[in-house]
Amino acid sequence: MHNITSKSELEQLIERYFEGETSLQEEQMLKQILADCPWSSEMIDEACFTMGYFTAHKQQQRHIVKMTARRRFIGIAASIAVLLTIGGALLWQTQRPQDECIAYVNGKAITNDDAVMALIEKDLNTMDNASNSMVAQLSSLGEALELDNN
Repeated sequence: MHNITSKSELEQLIERYFEGETSLQEEQMLKQILADCPWSSEMIDEACFTMGYFTAHKQQQRHIVKMTARRRFIGIAASIAVLLTIGGALLWQTQRPQDECIAYVNGKAITNDDAVMALIEKDLNTMDNASNSMVAQLSSLGEALELDNN
């Protein structure tokens, strides 16, 4: 086959390729063109993606940047810092007494177990009373609606 000189010729070759009508030589030529494609269209971009060329522009110009010694050192130091932080947090967590009750009220820590439990009981009672009040209001609303319907 002759060299591809236009976008429409390339799109025709792509179409033939996906229909299984190209020769091995045409397939190789298509791959070479797509690796350094000067054109762009939905069909061309889709073919580039499908065939593994994630960008249609000059794949050969991608360079792998080697990590310098300084970058390696910074990466290792950051990894060690993360490990030390996690290790310290776990060690601190295991050193703390596990059966300790603490409540914070207006920014003040309350550590007396009985006082903390009293606060929890008070909050639960408040929620229970609010729940009962809401049930009563919904019940009376339901009764009013039933009276309206009769």
